[in-house]
Amino acid sequence: MKARGIRFDTADPKQGKRIMKIAKIAAELFGTKGYLETSIDDIAAAAKVTKGGVYHYFRSKGEILYFICSTYVDLDLENLEESLAGIGDPVEKIKFIVFRHIKHYATHEYGAKTLLNEAYCLPSRYYKQVKERERQYLRLVTQVLSEYLGPNAKKDLVTALAFTLFGMMNWIYSWYDPRKSLKPDELSNLVFEIFARGVHGVVL
Repeated sequence: MKARGIRFDTADPKQGKRIMKIAKIAAELFGTKGYLETSIDDIAAAAKVTKGGVYHYFRSKGEILYFICSTYVDLDLENLEESLAGIGDPVEKIKFIVFRHIKHYATHEYGAKTLLNEAYCLPSRYYKQVKERERQYLRLVTQVLSEYLGPNAKKDLVTALAFTLFGMMNWIYSWYDPRKSLKPDELSNLVFEIFARGVHGVVL
């Protein structure tokens, strides 16, 4: 188990589970109350561990935030390039990205909200690492859109479309509850169809 810049590797599965439990509960608190409004005491109480138990795995609240944010970005990036390489049709690549992105949100809702709303609270060197991973994700998506639009597509258009797609996928944090609203696949298909049809109109 590893976040970039911090080692959480452990040979003990129980310790790994404790780390993930603390991080998951912290993400829920950060995603609902906010990072600045949440204390280590709050995290310890919600996780039903001592404050010292939290500090046994994380040296600071900022380290917990970094673990949550970096883990979520790594989830988005994990095997993405390899998966896209195995898909021939650029339209299917776009669909794959949309369905994958929204599925990750639906299964890691508070991690996503923490990344989107609280990453600015990270210490500078951790913030830069997370942002570089996000830029890597953006580059992969931009490459797919460039492939779809063809070699004559203007760079500014491709960039605008990439950020439009991310806006459609990320803004769901403000309203989407996978337990009460559309199923993740239904929402993914809706986003994909609207985006794909819109891009088709732009290209024409």
